[in-house]
Amino acid sequence: MKKKQTLVTGASGFVGSYLLPALNSHGNYEIHCFEGDIRDRNCVSDQLEKIQPDILIHLAAQAFVPNAIANPWETEEINVGGTLNLLETLHRLQKPCKMLYISSADVYGKQNVDVLPLKESLLPKPVNPYAGSKLAAESYCRQYAEYSPIVSVVIARPFNHIGVGQRKEFVIPNFCSQIIEAKHMGKKMISVGDLEPTRDFSHVRDIVDGYLTLIERGESGEIYNICSGEEHSIRSMVEELVKYSGESIQFSVDESRVRLSETSRVYGDNTKLKTLGWINKHSISETLKEIYDHLESEFLKSKQAV
Repeated sequence: MKKKQTLVTGASGFVGSYLLPALNSHGNYEIHCFEGDIRDRNCVSDQLEKIQPDILIHLAAQAFVPNAIANPWETEEINVGGTLNLLETLHRLQKPCKMLYISSADVYGKQNVDVLPLKESLLPKPVNPYAGSKLAAESYCRQYAEYSPIVSVVIARPFNHIGVGQRKEFVIPNFCSQIIEAKHMGKKMISVGDLEPTRDFSHVRDIVDGYLTLIERGESGEIYNICSGEEHSIRSMVEELVKYSGESIQFSVDESRVRLSETSRVYGDNTKLKTLGWINKHSISETLKEIYDHLESEFLKSKQAV
């Protein structure tokens, strides 16, 4: 069987480190990693013309919300302009291609709790520049899915995903690192933001399985949530991480960590994705333990090396 030429943008990031091995393990994808800046139309055009992709998985984005708030113009250029460059170049190539656009559950924004769990049919209400840029890019994806006869575009809306290798400015590895340092340095306090919101967390491997499901069976122009379908408070997750440490560690609220316009409760409906055969395989507890154990091992290695 001829392998599908598969181009991945943002392959060097956290999710890419799981996606590439998953694609490789299937054996029927010839993997190419996008090199350069997706804001550069000439760069995009050159690579797509050279590779002639059958599948394009678009992960590249400015994805850290505080950075998006600090610089919304750059976020728009990357997340919207970069996506438009890919779509228009695919359209002009006149070669059949299936593009998976990785959006975000952040596009749902602030919803009334009586609509939970969040379904794909809800009217999005983004509350920050990152979410707004993702929704704007979605609109282009749906536009090209409608009018381009050869470009198939599927939209994924992943909810929070965590795992070994995520950058430490993100919530769970940040708390893990603080707790581990407190344990081994004799501290009794870590800095936190608002711990009361609930979120829908999944292991990054389950999210990647969702992406593979969508490139194989997702329908063009459709949107699919990828989520566990369960809500967990940030507090419950931090308390579980503290239990792994075996120490009595307290929380100190740092106002700089509290986001304005924070949504109090979030969890998604994954029914639509499940109809394609996807299942959620990893529990939140085993995922948290995996992250904690890895970061503690890394911390101890770093101390031994000094």
